[in-house]
Amino acid sequence: MPDAAQQKVIMVVDDSQTVRNIMALIVHRLGHKSVRAASAMEGLTLLTELRPDLIFLDITLPGMDGLDVCKVIKNNKHTKQVPVIMLSGSEQVFDKVMGRLAGAADYITKPFEPETIRKCIDTYCGQTDRVREGLWQKPQ
Repeated sequence: MPDAAQQKVIMVVDDSQTVRNIMALIVHRLGHKSVRAASAMEGLTLLTELRPDLIFLDITLPGMDGLDVCKVIKNNKHTKQVPVIMLSGSEQVFDKVMGRLAGAADYITKPFEPETIRKCIDTYCGQTDRVREGLWQKPQ
């Protein structure tokens, strides 16, 4: 379990309450904090209030789809460094390519295994730490 300094804030944006709850359970068992949103607008609002270390984002959302949300995140100077992992029930190569073009760091197909989520957190939260250290490091 990570100590408080190592604990990450993981945002989950998915219109399925079941997926949000499963993701929150996995994230909490890994010792991190989860923040959940049921829609694109709720996710974008939370993003301005919080500073998540990683975002799991469903492609199919009511109102604005996840690809457009990802583009908004990546085009904002305050949020562009936050890794986004797209979630989808589709294994189509086209969807994976569209996710990458929108700026997503990775793509996970639902249903997923808890180990897949752990690997994403380990991989991409480490990148977030390195980016933040570089951004906030004082010049020598």
